[in-house]
Amino acid sequence: MAESISVENEQEKLIAMQAIETYRALKQAVKDAPHGKGLAFTEAVVHDKGFDHLRNMYESALRDHPEAQKKGPAVLDARVGKRPRSAV
Repeated sequence: MAESISVENEQEKLIAMQAIETYRALKQAVKDAPHGKGLAFTEAVVHDKGFDHLRNMYESALRDHPEAQKKGPAVLDARVGKRPRSAV
């Protein structure tokens, strides 16, 4: 079943193709997984392909809108284990 989709630019085309590739990899992982290991195999695919796909989408969106990063660093310092103090 082939169906076409409408994309506005090359970035959307690339993202759509990556999403299809990730989905197909998930389907293959389910088929290849030994009995009782389907979840572990599909989670491995998400870690392998899914996070790359999301990162590519974020990078593409930021490239299209450089003003989104015009003030401050792209990554903020996350202080693990420390909570902001209350003014009370």
